Amino acid sequence: MRPLKLVMTAFGPYAGEEAIDFTRLGDNQFFLITGPTGSGKTTILDAITFALYGTASGDLRDNRSLRSDYATPDQKTEVQFTFRNQDRTYEVIRTPEQILNKQRGEGTRTVPSGASLVEILPSGEREVLGTSTSSVTHAVEQLLGFQARQFRQLMVLPQGEFRRFLVADSKERKAILETLFKTGQYSALEDALDARAKVLKKQHDDCKQKYLLLLESADAKDPAALKGRIKEEKQQAKILENQAAEAQKAAAAALEALQQAQQLAHTFQRWQEGQKRKEALLQQAPAIQDLQKKLQWLEEALKLHPIYDRTRKAKTQQDTAEGLLTRARETRKTAQEALRQQLASATETNTHALQEQMAQVREQLARMTAVSGETVRLAQTLAPGKPCPVCGSPDHPHPATQTRQAQEELARKTRAMEAQITQLNRKQKALEKAQKEADQAAGSCKTAEENLAAAQKAFEEDREAYKAALEQSPFPDQHTFIAAHNALPQKPLWQAQVDRYRQQTDSLQGELKILAEQLKDKTPPDLAPLQEAVQQTGSTSQTLAARTGALQETLRREENSLKQLEKLEKDLSRLQEAYGPIALLASTAKGDNSRKLTFSSFVLQAVLDDVLQTANLRLNKISQGRYSLYRSRDIVDARKEQGLGLEIMDAFTGQSRAVTTLSGGEIFFTSLSLALGLSDVLESYAGGLHLDTILVDEGFGSLDPETLDSAISALLELQKGGRLVGIISHVAELKERISAQLEIIPTNQGSTTRFRV
Repeated sequence: MRPLKLVMTAFGPYAGEEAIDFTRLGDNQFFLITGPTGSGKTTILDAITFALYGTASGDLRDNRSLRSDYATPDQKTEVQFTFRNQDRTYEVIRTPEQILNKQRGEGTRTVPSGASLVEILPSGEREVLGTSTSSVTHAVEQLLGFQARQFRQLMVLPQGEFRRFLVADSKERKAILETLFKTGQYSALEDALDARAKVLKKQHDDCKQKYLLLLESADAKDPAALKGRIKEEKQQAKILENQAAEAQKAAAAALEALQQAQQLAHTFQRWQEGQKRKEALLQQAPAIQDLQKKLQWLEEALKLHPIYDRTRKAKTQQDTAEGLLTRARETRKTAQEALRQQLASATETNTHALQEQMAQVREQLARMTAVSGETVRLAQTLAPGKPCPVCGSPDHPHPATQTRQAQEELARKTRAMEAQITQLNRKQKALEKAQKEADQAAGSCKTAEENLAAAQKAFEEDREAYKAALEQSPFPDQHTFIAAHNALPQKPLWQAQVDRYRQQTDSLQGELKILAEQLKDKTPPDLAPLQEAVQQTGSTSQTLAARTGALQETLRREENSLKQLEKLEKDLSRLQEAYGPIALLASTAKGDNSRKLTFSSFVLQAVLDDVLQTANLRLNKISQGRYSLYRSRDIVDARKEQGLGLEIMDAFTGQSRAVTTLSGGEIFFTSLSLALGLSDVLESYAGGLHLDTILVDEGFGSLDPETLDSAISALLELQKGGRLVGIISHVAELKERISAQLEIIPTNQGSTTRFRV
């Protein structure tokens, strides 16, 4: 990772927007970040680390304290960092959680933290890689290859933290080396072996548990004992099966005897019930005989029914004809009386004269109307000097006119004559109608007399025929016949009763005959002893069947358990054979050995040895041959992971000791040598990371002049490999020896920066 541009807004001691353009360094690979104490030198490391990972460069700094005290309540704290990694350019922007004024109204609001990461493509387009704090942090970890803690230990060496990799324990150092050198596959192999061993062990334990549970449920100490018990139980089962079969036969025989006896008892019961029904039918016999006699009379009545019915209809027709004749005579009488009245009225008026008068009136009315109209019309055609077409006179002193009075008089006469004509017409029509009705009534009366004579004749003929038929029938008189004839609707009911009685009698006689044959030479059975025998034999059979079934179920269950036990024994043997080698490999790989060394640590030992070898080249130079690092081979704590511990060899004493015994200045240049060694080895390993930027925060003030000179020489060698090396320090000698400087200038309104190249 190589920084290109850092923009801080309201961040730490930087009140406004402060932009640091690292590209101004040009070809300078070694620069100094200088300024008074408290001016904000370390804040630059904090800003870079915060932009990438969302945390400051030191654990003592809280994200909420990163906001500038100089910032106004409306100004937002933000860091924008542009960097290059493996020839690709990225820009990350982060804001911490902060309290700002509300955009509307009074009061404040809490603004949550935010982040975004984009890749700036060669075309200038921006591809979004993350838009939340967690997604951006994860993306940065994937891009750079390590997390924030490892970043601070290898690329940004802040005050108080550059020594952590040096004094870390084996477990922590292992995590760092695995990340840097991508040796996680060895730990993954350890985990895979351990997981496989655990799976096999669990399968073995589960199989063993099932095996023991089966033995416990089968109440056997081992499969052999269970097999012997099964053999004995099979013999017992055969004996019980034979006993159960015999008991079942006895129960079946007893049941059959009881069923036969019950059937015989039922036959006797049917015989007794048949006798009772026979007695009841005998009691019904007189009534049935009476019905049969009635049915015979009804049959005779049916023979006389046609002539009797025809005679009744003829009588009805005669009565109807008599009624019609009576009504016709009354109608004729009424019509004749009306005709007499009309004739009397016509006599008084003199019908003939009336008719002549009507003709005269009509003629007079027509003449009056015609003359009046024609005279007026002719008068209207007269002209002076022209002769009148009526009198021939050329003078017309009084031409005819029709006055209003004359018109009214003519209209009155016309209405009187029309009324007289209407009255005469009405009288004439009334007379004609009365004559017609009288003629019709006379005709109807004659027809009714003829119909009555015919009906009387037909009735007399049918009555004589009926009398002759009644005399020849068995009925003593007409009253007896009428009674039988009126009872004809009861014939179907009476016949059904007789037929049902005959059917019941015939059916009962047949049933009694069959029952008598079945009961011949037999006596009613005693059911109680037979029922008791059925109960006893059935109970015995059920008991033996239940014992047999229970024993067979036990055998089935035990045989199934025996099969499972035999299978589990084979599975246990197979799992034991598989688990043994895997368990040994897994435990050895996980550090269960005399050296407490895991497989991944064993691999990383070789890596660490290369790192120490490279680091010692610089350490020997800086310490003037006094110190060298080497990997500890002793087991310090058997409970912890071992193999990657470090010790320092002091050439002055010839003794090795813990790195924690070094002084502050010694720890500084030792950890610096170790970090530089890591950087060198990383590039030499295939797939390793390239640390192309190192930023060191302070620590140089604790070095003596000779050691400082050696340390600076070591750092100067780094730029030959293209690494960018930045040193944060206020040591005067460094200002004189390093020409490229980023100067931090404090003011009462916050700090500012400027490059001196």
